[in-house]
Amino acid sequence: MVVIGIVLQITVGGIVRVTGSGLGCPDWPLCYGRLIPPPDLKAWIEWTHRTIGSLVGIALLATTVLVWARHRHEKGVLWLTTAALGVIVVVGGIGATVVLSELHPALRTLHLGLAESNLAIAIGALALATRAFGAGSLMKTAPANDAAVRRLTWIAGGATLVALLSGSYAVWQGAGAVCASWPLCGGPLLPQSELAWVHMTHRVLAGVGSLILLLAAHRAYRLPSSSVALRRVALAAMAIVVAQIIVGAANPWTTFEEWARALHLTLGTLMWATAVLLAILTGLRSVDPAAKGWLKTGG
Repeated sequence: MVVIGIVLQITVGGIVRVTGSGLGCPDWPLCYGRLIPPPDLKAWIEWTHRTIGSLVGIALLATTVLVWARHRHEKGVLWLTTAALGVIVVVGGIGATVVLSELHPALRTLHLGLAESNLAIAIGALALATRAFGAGSLMKTAPANDAAVRRLTWIAGGATLVALLSGSYAVWQGAGAVCASWPLCGGPLLPQSELAWVHMTHRVLAGVGSLILLLAAHRAYRLPSSSVALRRVALAAMAIVVAQIIVGAANPWTTFEEWARALHLTLGTLMWATAVLLAILTGLRSVDPAAKGWLKTGG
């Protein structure tokens, strides 16, 4: 539930961005000094984003307390869960600073970057817990442990995250809609303005990240020792990349409609999540379900 909650929070954060609702509540933690916002759409969008973040924080706090109380011997689960709780507190603090600084681009990029990092931490904690407690398909099928493919999946994850953050930074710098065609910016081959360069840099980074993730997913899927879980995640990663390319092109084709821009960020987040899962699943080693201790990964 925490992982789903973080994805939902980031998704609503994208809606906040594309609808210009970042200052829908100009104060923090209240909205116009009230617990419930006034009857204004932008205020409600921003308030919903904050509320989801608060609920995720509460869920993480409860999970962390439970792990410390009952599963302290599972060190990986323990520390990753605790780390996720700490990061979400920092994310909330930076979110408050973003509002009070009137949406500074660097802070907004940092805010998203930490939220995406927390998603990776939560996914790692979920994988370790699933593995350690003997539940789910991770325990029912043999894992893949291929160092070369694992390195490629981590490279894919890094490239995906860089592309995602570069796109958000481009939007916050006012370069999100300067290129009205796809795949090039329109007009001459090379961009003709600083903002166009910012936008096209994001497209290049996104293209490179997409290709690397497609290659990593394909190689993971073809591993002889691939588990059912790994193959499903690999197929999902490839499908999400294709969908992201289509939605990325749909942004200029629809003159940057709000739905296309919001969906673009959500698919970028899902690309990042599947890249993290691929890296985890390609690094698993067989573990005795009755054994104690935390997940081991390939060297």
